[in-house]
Amino acid sequence: MQSTFIDKFTRFFFWFGFVVFLSASIPHLAAFYRHFDPNATPGSFEDITDWTIGYLIAIVIDVTDVLVSIAVLKEINRGTKKHHLLGYWAFILFVMALSWLINWQYNIVYQTNAFAKADGLQMFSFPVTVGTINPVVGSAFQLLLLVYTAMAHKFTVQPVKKTAEQLRQEADELEQVAMQQARIDAVKKMQSDNKVGGIFDSLGQAKERAKALLGNGQSANNEMLPADALDEPEDVHEGRTTDPLKANGEVEAAIEDMYTPLPVASEQDNEQVSEQGYNTEEMPVVNIKRTAKKPTSLTAVKQNKIKKLLSRYPDASLSVIAQKADVSRSYVSQVRKEMATSH
Repeated sequence: MQSTFIDKFTRFFFWFGFVVFLSASIPHLAAFYRHFDPNATPGSFEDITDWTIGYLIAIVIDVTDVLVSIAVLKEINRGTKKHHLLGYWAFILFVMALSWLINWQYNIVYQTNAFAKADGLQMFSFPVTVGTINPVVGSAFQLLLLVYTAMAHKFTVQPVKKTAEQLRQEADELEQVAMQQARIDAVKKMQSDNKVGGIFDSLGQAKERAKALLGNGQSANNEMLPADALDEPEDVHEGRTTDPLKANGEVEAAIEDMYTPLPVASEQDNEQVSEQGYNTEEMPVVNIKRTAKKPTSLTAVKQNKIKKLLSRYPDASLSVIAQKADVSRSYVSQVRKEMATSH
């Protein structure tokens, strides 16, 4: 019973402390933002509006800093890594410095001479007086709020003892999260490999197409030229003169001289040839054995290499097989489909 009362009182006191510090800092920030607006008649609608906006800005600045500090401390207790909270800590320190600076300016403007005797004293051997330090100390509300928040969270938060069932459920959930995250990482890696493989495939296809176009063009040029012109150097044709054209009769005579008809065998000659006997027993017997034709083309060699790699590494991706075989990824896919249909 006594422990419960102390816990409740501690929480109440810490919340009371938050209200006190904020009540001291917020009016100073409101006065700072109010002095940027034009002077208006006190009590007028314009004056009330300017003060209202100034207070709202001050409340948002100071309260936000406290709430973010509490949230960061909770995340630390949950086990969040510190480097994940660096941005939040930077925001907390920025707001704290801003509030501290504005409160210091307010103290410089509105401080009185009530502590004039102490303000004139020098701080040890440094050329700094107490009057210079007092406005800085008196405006450190946000620094006190940050320390106060840490203390309040430390004292009010009690460790929760989890049962074995709760720990088991938490372990199962973490295991499921890890598995799903691994699946996501695998899919992202596969997508990245496909993108890279697609680029290489496009380059490989472009290279093969260029080779095919160059080969077709060269063969077409070879077919258009006569056989004797392929091996004949170009400079032989330079300076060559042609003979004058002949008449039609001369051309026909020249053709008859060039192409002499072969003699045609008569039917009697054919009968004599057919009547001749041939002794087939005296002819030697030749045994012809079928031998396996070894693949000599580059395509066959590549196919055999891809088939061996697919058989040896059945779980490997197409990009890996294509890289090892030095071919395109689409070609590996085609060979794998052929292997699947053959089985």
